Amino acid sequence: MKRWKIITAIVLVFILGVLTGVVGTGMALKHGPPFGARDPEGRKAFIMKRLERKLDLTAEQKVRVAAIVDRRHQKAREQFRRHRQSLQTFMAQSFAEIREELTPAQQVKLDAFQAELEERFRKRGRRFHPPPGH
Repeated sequence: MKRWKIITAIVLVFILGVLTGVVGTGMALKHGPPFGARDPEGRKAFIMKRLERKLDLTAEQKVRVAAIVDRRHQKAREQFRRHRQSLQTFMAQSFAEIREELTPAQQVKLDAFQAELEERFRKRGRRFHPPPGH
């Protein structure tokens, strides 16, 4: 009878491992990789989705902020290729430019979002500095 208990325990552990893998894969596919897809359009869509959700943008703000994100994304790609180290300053400037389009309440949310990103980058060993006086 001990033999059946051992076999049952092994099968149960195997089944739990498979279930964990299935649930983990489902969550990864649902949420996607950090910072969205690998293609530029996917990244821009990811950024806009996060900004819309975090800042409660109006329809007009969405259009203006999307144009900023698109324009800044193109420049960011050029900057990244040429000057990886200056990208931190560039990102801070991007947040500052978006900030100008927001209401005071949305600016508070953007500051919290920026601090959240900074903390995440810091944990990964990267640096992200907010603009001076911010």
